[in-house]
Amino acid sequence: MGESGLPRRLPAVLVPISGESFASWLNRAAADWQLAPGEAAHAVGLECHPGYSVVRPLFFGITLTERSLARAGAATGIDAQALRAMQLSWYATSALNFTGLDLAAEASLSALGHREWALFTSSRACPKCLAGGPVWPLWWRLGIAAVCPVHQVLLVDLCRRCGIRLGRGYTGHPRGLLTRRQEVDLSRCNNRRPATGRRNAGLCEQNLAALPAVSVPVGLAVLQQQVLDIADGRAVPRVAGLAVAPAEFFAALRFTAALVRLVATADDIAVCTALTDGVAEEFVADQRARDQASRGGAGTQLRASPPSAAHAAAVLALTESVLFAPDRHTCQQVLSAWMRRAVARRRSPGKSDPLRVVPRPACLEPLVRAAVPPSSRIAGALAVRPAARPRFTMAHLPHLVDADDYTQLLAAHLPGTAPVSGRRLAALALARIAGATSWQQAAADLAMDPLKAARATNTLVQRITDPDAFWRATERIGVRLSERGLVDYAACRRKLASLTTVPHEVLYPVCRPLEYDVTLQRRRHSAAWTWQHFTGGDVREAPAYAPGLWTPTSTESLREGWRRFAAWIPDVVAQQLMAFGRELLHPDPPGGA
Repeated sequence: MGESGLPRRLPAVLVPISGESFASWLNRAAADWQLAPGEAAHAVGLECHPGYSVVRPLFFGITLTERSLARAGAATGIDAQALRAMQLSWYATSALNFTGLDLAAEASLSALGHREWALFTSSRACPKCLAGGPVWPLWWRLGIAAVCPVHQVLLVDLCRRCGIRLGRGYTGHPRGLLTRRQEVDLSRCNNRRPATGRRNAGLCEQNLAALPAVSVPVGLAVLQQQVLDIADGRAVPRVAGLAVAPAEFFAALRFTAALVRLVATADDIAVCTALTDGVAEEFVADQRARDQASRGGAGTQLRASPPSAAHAAAVLALTESVLFAPDRHTCQQVLSAWMRRAVARRRSPGKSDPLRVVPRPACLEPLVRAAVPPSSRIAGALAVRPAARPRFTMAHLPHLVDADDYTQLLAAHLPGTAPVSGRRLAALALARIAGATSWQQAAADLAMDPLKAARATNTLVQRITDPDAFWRATERIGVRLSERGLVDYAACRRKLASLTTVPHEVLYPVCRPLEYDVTLQRRRHSAAWTWQHFTGGDVREAPAYAPGLWTPTSTESLREGWRRFAAWIPDVVAQQLMAFGRELLHPDPPGGA
């Protein structure tokens, strides 16, 4: 180190090849200096993670901290622009979005890793390119990297010998750099394999040039080059015949990719001449795995970066008809067919809209909106007006209608719906009958959580196939509500808003004879039971279950405690709690009657 704290200028420095990744250049420079890559990282002056047995530069190959940039520039004489051009952040205004990355907190990289289409701890590679020299282009680390445009072969993801992603480094410390070897053969894989039994971990000796190179149609190679030209700013991108910014083009790519992942059929694949059998099989396998998943996550999976070069190739080929459509009309035709399938899918029993979490780019928004039929025929206005003005008002409506009423009259109109969600939608529908002009207004009039109300109305109304029958069933629930005697639920919610525990002296006389202790947890569960009984609300929203009261109990533990309490509560305890609740709602006047 020099007196300024910067590393001394290295005697001779390899000039980076245009488009080369930072890891590739550092490996080549280390070999030229006869240093291990980790030693070269220190010689260049990169900031590294402290406390690790391997050298791990901060944000290695992703971006450079200001300190790393200054020190690397001083040590190598390479200007800042050239150093930045070797980082994934070079694509931050086109193929990638680095919003939210905090150079002072590497933990912020986690969100990027889940969101962006990039390989943050590995790389794909073309064996034929590597046969000519150990230069790894930066674009091989993009999630959309699929095909070598020069050699017209599919890129390779995994080393066939060690089974680890190429460029992974240490298995336990991704992107970890070697420090104990003076020379590293750059023609080899060099991933450090995990130790097995008595065998020490070693470097994988797979010859990279010998990895299989699978040929692809020339059209796919041309398509890959078009996308790379847009990412590197060498071409003006167009979507539906209109010029757009590079970032908007890649947003359109991600949206269209999510759409084809959801709705592409065997016929779509069959007519796509750019797809080889192996590429098509990998795409279909990904679709099948997602459809067979036991629960949730489909929307997130649709947004995820292509998991392999073959999948990325399928995405390129299938989205071409939209992204590179010559005009708006041609693009609209393809989008309309796909969006009709997406709408039909979400209206199937038990299905919601997995595309709701995928951002729509501005360039496609008008076309998608024109292609999507209204989400529900009942979403805007009432399909059936009540024959007579209802006796109930907003104040007389619970947040969840009676469970038996819902099961007997309305559940058949909401197939695949959880009862609590259906009962919430029914309450909102009653508010519409009572005079609310929109679903949002109904939620506001009931003082209902707007997010929970929106989830119910935006998703569940799409499952209703007969709006007229739905509203007739809802009106019958309203009639039952009136016949049983109207309750001012709004007043009950106000009066019980601070009920977090039932006093010990209320529970003790009925619990002690049954040999049950009156614990704080039982007093709180009793408060939640009382609140739910008198307000007709979702017990999860009971004041007794405010998160701050149960720290550090997890949400799942809390809900399991409620389930056990609800299954346990004896009749004598329930009667005592009902009497306690009535006293809270209608206290005796001072001095008695």
